[in-house]
Amino acid sequence: MSRISKEEFIRIIKRLEETEKTKNEIDKIIKESTDCIISDFTNASSLMICHEDIVISLLETMFDDKDTISWWIYDLEYGKKYEDGCITEKDGTIIDLSTTEKLYDFLISEK
Repeated sequence: MSRISKEEFIRIIKRLEETEKTKNEIDKIIKESTDCIISDFTNASSLMICHEDIVISLLETMFDDKDTISWWIYDLEYGKKYEDGCITEKDGTIIDLSTTEKLYDFLISEK
């Protein structure tokens, strides 16, 4: 299995996060600027979500990861909602996933 460098992983995650912010901004503009029924075609999510899913799936495959990456992105909102203890080793040791760098280190350590 090929690995990507830490720098490349960080760049990809940062780009995903920037795309998410852009999608949210577009959604807000559309909702604030229309008086008609909004169709799926005026929803930025429908235009961007498939690429995000593909990239996350590829990252999970590359790291042989079942759900840590998607959980970190979606549930922890790119680590912003990380709190000590939200993920631990079997012995109770806290796993620090507070940054993209620490997520990468954790994924590598699991190999």
